[in-house]
Amino acid sequence: MAVSIDTLGKATRHNMLVVATCRHCERQARFLASDLAGFYGHGRDPRTLPFRCKACDRRDCRVTLMDWPFDRTPETIVWRPVKVRG
Repeated sequence: MAVSIDTLGKATRHNMLVVATCRHCERQARFLASDLAGFYGHGRDPRTLPFRCKACDRRDCRVTLMDWPFDRTPETIVWRPVKVRG
């Protein structure tokens, strides 16, 4: 039986990464699902998270989930979410 991963809590249990890709410039940022779950809550849908592109300053991002690449060791940069006072 296939399980649909529709919350950050389920993605955390499967040790997944949340990948935000800008639809305009194709820049990617990867986050640990466990970090985002602690920040936004375990019941939140990862596709509704508010991401902003650092390069072009747009908020139009495609959000996908991916497994850790265990079969090879690429250089993967994982970002940590922080709250900025403004």
